[in-house]
Amino acid sequence: MMYKCNICGFNHQGEMPDGYHCPLCLSGYDKFTKRSEIEEEFNRKILDDNNQGINRIGEKCINCGMCAKTCNKITELLVDRDIKNLDKKINKNLLKNICFECGSCILTCPTSALTPKYDYQKVLEYIKNPDYTVIALTSPATRVGLGDAFFKKPGEFLEGKMVSALKTLGFDYVFDVTFGADLTSIEEAHEFKTRIETNKLPMFTSCCPSWVRYCEILHPELIQNLSTCKSPIGMASTVIKEIYVPNELKHNKKTIIVAVTPCTSKKREILNTDTDFVITTSELALMIRENGIIFDRLIDQKFDRVKGSFSGTTYGTNGGVTKSVLRCLYYELTGKDLKEDYYKIEEKEYYKLIKIKINDRIIRCIILSTMSNLEKLLNDNIEYDMVEVMFCDGGCISGGGQVVMPVKDRELIKKARTESLNERHKETEKYPYKNDLIEDIYNSYLNVPGSKEAHKYLHTKHEDLSSILKEEILK
Repeated sequence: MMYKCNICGFNHQGEMPDGYHCPLCLSGYDKFTKRSEIEEEFNRKILDDNNQGINRIGEKCINCGMCAKTCNKITELLVDRDIKNLDKKINKNLLKNICFECGSCILTCPTSALTPKYDYQKVLEYIKNPDYTVIALTSPATRVGLGDAFFKKPGEFLEGKMVSALKTLGFDYVFDVTFGADLTSIEEAHEFKTRIETNKLPMFTSCCPSWVRYCEILHPELIQNLSTCKSPIGMASTVIKEIYVPNELKHNKKTIIVAVTPCTSKKREILNTDTDFVITTSELALMIRENGIIFDRLIDQKFDRVKGSFSGTTYGTNGGVTKSVLRCLYYELTGKDLKEDYYKIEEKEYYKLIKIKINDRIIRCIILSTMSNLEKLLNDNIEYDMVEVMFCDGGCISGGGQVVMPVKDRELIKKARTESLNERHKETEKYPYKNDLIEDIYNSYLNVPGSKEAHKYLHTKHEDLSSILKEEILK
């Protein structure tokens, strides 16, 4: 049974007890009316039982439609349009049921009815179990988003306190996913070089799981252009479990890898991979609070040995992947380091463009976020060799797993997070191939970029999932 408050729109699920008052506006039970099943489905973005990243608290939902509006803005899926390789025009009522689990709707829900699917309690159980070694693997954007839960200024760089919090919670090791980002840059640069030589262009990046799933369902014709590189989390987890633990840690305990990310769709990406759990930035904040840790009293600590370069850190920002890949590509083709003044970034209407001359060839790279802008690019007659695609507006700094920010301050906070990550170049190595740990991994286990060993550990295959949409049409 569902009842709706006529004053503020709050939904109460279950029987209406005597003396009940609306938790939002304090109206009495006489202000509630029983809702019909038809009204119950009105406006909302549908979340099915198979959704790995997002949860809806039905009682909090006021059916305002903000989740559907947010999804429409990012994907344009609620607009009837023709999709390549599909032989029918897609009806908006069918498309609106597809969720790519980016979690952007979580950040705009006015009543907090939408949350990430929480896994942190399961993680805490493994931490308490002495039979397991539990490793935290932190994404770049988490360290500039976590402070929002503890009244810090927007974008404050809190890497030291984040590491300290994780170790206080009981994680045995805290590693940085920038290590995986360095591997991704090197492998993706080599793949890009091969595609240039064989004229199999353009290449689309594959770091963002929501974008990859979007491609597999709605643009299967682009799968051949999608980089085969695993995401940084995917690469780091495999190398840690398959190489680092047996050869460096050398223990008999079972290893649990927990990725700490700003992203809800990573919870789907890790299914059947070497990553065991994903907890979001907002989940980490809950863990800290619920375990009685006073964030301001934490003493900064450093990551354990597995850490990456400045290039890896900027993966959390829009354009970070492209610039990192270009650094590695330039080195592979010329044997020299790429300097910032060798290229410029041009701001276009809905994307950024980097043009760079390497030897005798001009390389054109597009940087964009949201699928709405991707669709514009696919329909425009523009020459490009590589496209960095991020599902969330502005990239990972705006992921659905970040601490919810005031909507009115959204642009200010995004800018602050980006600037905070970009400032790290003064303190860390800029070039992935100069990371000593990366060099050791290749020399000892992976041979060279693009090798048979590298493909075994660091690459994946993408799947044509367009049948999901065709099944919807047949219904």
